[in-house]
Amino acid sequence: MTTVEKVALAVVGVGMATTLVLPGRQTANIINAISNLFRGSLATAMASTKK
Repeated sequence: MTTVEKVALAVVGVGMATTLVLPGRQTANIINAISNLFRGSLATAMASTKK
């Protein structure tokens, strides 16, 4: 991995972390939506209701 690639990856990583941490973001809602997606898929596969 070249130095340019490492710097670009670091910039993207810092940007993503900043987006999650800044006030006014909906991080909790996004995490809940993702977990509900997985729980719903698992419940469908098991032919049970999601709780």
